[in-house]
Amino acid sequence: MQTLMKFLLLGLVFSTACAGSQPTYVNVASVRHDISDTIAHDPAQRKIVSMGHTTNESAVVFTQASTDAPKREETWVKDGGGWKMKEAKDLANM
Repeated sequence: MQTLMKFLLLGLVFSTACAGSQPTYVNVASVRHDISDTIAHDPAQRKIVSMGHTTNESAVVFTQASTDAPKREETWVKDGGGWKMKEAKDLANM
């Protein structure tokens, strides 16, 4: 009985310690879709080519206006209910 109690206590300690260290799930497809919707309303016509580091609050998005245009690296942040571009730079200059 004492061995069982030690085992259960040890399991409780490990489960509590691990519970706080689990990463937050990020639905990258949903973030991409939301940012793509915002870009669709922007007069500068471009499409998302790929996504970089993405969290629920920020994302690095690579866009391109056309196949012969330079790619751009854009940093987006969630502001209230929507996504806003924080900064952008052309990758051709790098």
